[in-house]
Amino acid sequence: MPNPDNKRPTPAFTLSRLPFVGHLFSNPALRDRDFHKLCVGTTFNNMGMSGETVIMGILVFQITQSSTWVGIAIALYNVPMLIFGLASGVIADWMDRRTLLRRIELATVASSLIFAALILTVPDTLWLVILYAVISGCIRDSAYAARMSYAYDLVGGANVIAGLSLLNLASRTGQLIGALVAGTMVHRHGAPAAIGVLAVAHAIGYLFLLGLRSAGSVKAEERVPMTQNLRECFHEILSNKALLMLMIITAMVEVFGFSFSTTLPELASKRFGTGAEGLGQMHATRALGGIIAALALATFVGARGRGSIYLCVICAFGSSLILLSAADQFIFALGVLALVAALASASDVLTQSMMQLSVPDALRGRAMGFWVFSIGWAPIGHLEIGFLSDALGVETALLIHGSVLIAIGLIAAIMVPRLRKL
Repeated sequence: MPNPDNKRPTPAFTLSRLPFVGHLFSNPALRDRDFHKLCVGTTFNNMGMSGETVIMGILVFQITQSSTWVGIAIALYNVPMLIFGLASGVIADWMDRRTLLRRIELATVASSLIFAALILTVPDTLWLVILYAVISGCIRDSAYAARMSYAYDLVGGANVIAGLSLLNLASRTGQLIGALVAGTMVHRHGAPAAIGVLAVAHAIGYLFLLGLRSAGSVKAEERVPMTQNLRECFHEILSNKALLMLMIITAMVEVFGFSFSTTLPELASKRFGTGAEGLGQMHATRALGGIIAALALATFVGARGRGSIYLCVICAFGSSLILLSAADQFIFALGVLALVAALASASDVLTQSMMQLSVPDALRGRAMGFWVFSIGWAPIGHLEIGFLSDALGVETALLIHGSVLIAIGLIAAIMVPRLRKL
């Protein structure tokens, strides 16, 4: 029927008509089916990783009543990144990244089931938890470089910020679910049952990785010996000043920023009296903050101004840790944790993208190996903040780390002006 008023009918409302959501869902990175599968597999993988962190933290603190020991456990969980970080990047460039991701997921399932059986047989054994932290860290850390470089393969350099942000969104979603599930399961059914659930999550993630078909934009090149790959790796570090600069700053932010997680078991148990469930909620809130940051980066941050944004993020990260040091109510602490995690997540995505864009395509796996190596310095921060928490109090420890992080951001802005132009 003709319209007598000659007016166009009002279009039906859809989510894509919202400016924020519409811009996000118009990104080409969301139209690749293999990228979808990678993201879903990453979600289930990070359910397991986040759950492990909650379980290890609460078990170690219950056994020792010491944040120093929590710091030691988390440090050992992360130290493989420092030892094997560069090698993981070399391997990610040397073999099919899809095959590597599948094998790592299967190894994680096996190690989780073995640990669940052992912890059921020999409960409250500190050395067993520490051993699991080392083994699990070795397995998990070998996947970072392959996963992030494969995401770049699928979405391309023009969409790398959006692609890595969406991959980070998938990670944080899994972390949120995993933290809540692990905290609740430990509280109600014990650690072995919680670890068994996490093993199932990894098995589901493996099934999605089996469906990966495309190798993406990566070029099929003749494999060269691993020793030559390593030589190229070290040559790139020495000759690429932008890359070296990013590695140093990333390592410092990891030591003084991300190490705050060591204080969470003590905050949950002593300051707020919430125990395992509270710790799970705190880690879930961290994941929620990461989700918010991933959505914002995927939607609003493009190819320009990444370096300047990164410097602002570092300073804001430090300020948020100072806020956390003063939080005396659990609800307020959760809100601050969401802010802390959002800034931490933004820091990760920005450094990952800038590092990959600063090297040739043939070295992108190794670029992520450089990133893994940089964040591998985290054990120093976990050990140091755990010691400070026991010696001076958790409030003072967080205050010191927040202040140092602000100083790092300001010094980098003044002394390394090139960073603002990346």
